[in-house]
Amino acid sequence: MAADVKKLIGDETVINSRGVFEYLLGGSVDKKLLGLQFFEASVTRVAYARQNEETKANGKSNCLHCAMSDNSNKSNIHNFKEMEADHVAAWSKGGARTPENCEMFCITHNRLKGNR
Repeated sequence: MAADVKKLIGDETVINSRGVFEYLLGGSVDKKLLGLQFFEASVTRVAYARQNEETKANGKSNCLHCAMSDNSNKSNIHNFKEMEADHVAAWSKGGARTPENCEMFCITHNRLKGNR
């Protein structure tokens, strides 16, 4: 258990290190105890696929910000590794880590967006 505690406390995605013991003693089930703010890979893949389907229909970029531009990026389709997941409703303001609250932006635009 000591190794698991050390690993979780050193994990940059674990926001609430005080919940580590309760999480581990509870069978490592309730991730809310860790205060994780990042989306799980399965959620980001669902959001990426959904946005790609929507953008194929309108011929715009799968990055929501690029799609609004008036330059050559407006129709650029980014591959999954060029994208980052973001919360529609910010995590810091109570937004959930669900597929419905996940949207994808290219790395550049997601990092410019910040906590809005």
